[in-house]
Amino acid sequence: MANGVVTPVVPLANDIKLGEGVVYINYGTDNTILGATDGGSQFKIEKKIIDIKYDGKYGPTKGLKRVEIFIPRLIVNCLKLNYNTLGYGIPITVTDMTTYQKITFDLNVEAEDVLTNVAFIGQAFDGKALKIIVKNALMDGDIELDFKEKASVVGQLQYSGHYAYATPTTPPFEIRDYEI
Repeated sequence: MANGVVTPVVPLANDIKLGEGVVYINYGTDNTILGATDGGSQFKIEKKIIDIKYDGKYGPTKGLKRVEIFIPRLIVNCLKLNYNTLGYGIPITVTDMTTYQKITFDLNVEAEDVLTNVAFIGQAFDGKALKIIVKNALMDGDIELDFKEKASVVGQLQYSGHYAYATPTTPPFEIRDYEI
């Protein structure tokens, strides 16, 4: 504010993120594209921050907070639905029945069911990349498919990041902004 006049904030081109992007399975190694989306994707972090309690406390105290839960999630509205996309990051068995593929969901989650990562690669208005990578990803959301007349079937796939044994306090995700 100069001389009582409010100066509007004009966004810079590299501050504007575009909504479209590509979702990869095992980005950086296999670079498998998950498939087309309808309705975009969403990144969110589930977190719970608690107060450290002590006698005589009247309310929250600065510096006495602790993270109890911190889980990154990438939610993809996947238009391409087949045994591959449904099988990434979830325990399934696919049996070739000659004329069709039979998908059986397993009740045990094995280490090989967890993906190295799931990544959303989008871009800013200026063309530079925005990368959100959820590590040690497991599709742990519900599977719900809506079959409606004259509409595409879109499966919402939720991938949650899991901490590694070797680094239990390092959140299993990274955001790379302005990467070329």
